[in-house]
Amino acid sequence: MKVAIFGRTVYKASLPKLMEVLKIVEDSSSQVYFYEPFFRHISQICPSFSFKGAELFSSAGELPEDTGLLLSLGGDGTFLSSVPLVVGREIPVAGINFGRLGFLTTSRVEGISSLLQGKFKTEKRTLLKMNCSSMPEGFCPYALNEFTLQRKGPAVLELEIKVNGEPIPRYMADGVLIASATGSTAYSMSAGGPIVMPGCKVLIIVPIAPHNLNIRPLVVSDSATIEVGFSTRYEDATLSADNRSFSIPDGEKAVFTASSTDLEIVSPDNSFMEALSSKLYWGADWRNSI
Repeated sequence: MKVAIFGRTVYKASLPKLMEVLKIVEDSSSQVYFYEPFFRHISQICPSFSFKGAELFSSAGELPEDTGLLLSLGGDGTFLSSVPLVVGREIPVAGINFGRLGFLTTSRVEGISSLLQGKFKTEKRTLLKMNCSSMPEGFCPYALNEFTLQRKGPAVLELEIKVNGEPIPRYMADGVLIASATGSTAYSMSAGGPIVMPGCKVLIIVPIAPHNLNIRPLVVSDSATIEVGFSTRYEDATLSADNRSFSIPDGEKAVFTASSTDLEIVSPDNSFMEALSSKLYWGADWRNSI
């Protein structure tokens, strides 16, 4: 099987675990494609590092069409950065956690040998898609967790949002985010949005620090088209797709939908409810330990 290895950075404290993972992959019969910036990064912090037989890649176009698995080595941010490499391609992504939270990166080191033998189940996650005329050339218009439109200057944004052409009340806020069910446990949750089971076919509209007491998050069908316009006293705002962003000028509009293409991920080792409890401490109460 052809296996791609992707990562961004790794702390020195995580090097032993990383080397253990890479040794398992190197000793397998897999044809390995190593993300070149990550390969160079490891070589810099560990001069003795070597990996036999790997080919290097630096973009999605350099990955073979028949790649059977992408291993994302890092935290949830690294996992999100791997999405542009596999959009529109049937390459499942398995996240091995070297970060802090690890809500998306749930595969365990002891299970890597099975992964490399193709012994894994996958599940499909909804991707979000954006259409915006100010989007820079080459910017990937897809997101797994959320898109956000946020102020740059100290003044709030005046937001005009339409769902399937029907406007919702205008309001002022630091911004707004459009999240998927997968992203409901990310920025959306921090901004007061609802927690949604990953398999639900919905989109979530969440205001960011609204200057109104009566503004609440809104859940809509994933068949909906969401148009977001804004005005600001400053020249522009920031539009982000997961952990990538660009500037959008005052008065510009952006349109968000669920993509016709899903992301295929290796099924988590733990259940969604277990992850909420163990990683986000859902329901944790010191009184329960008495």
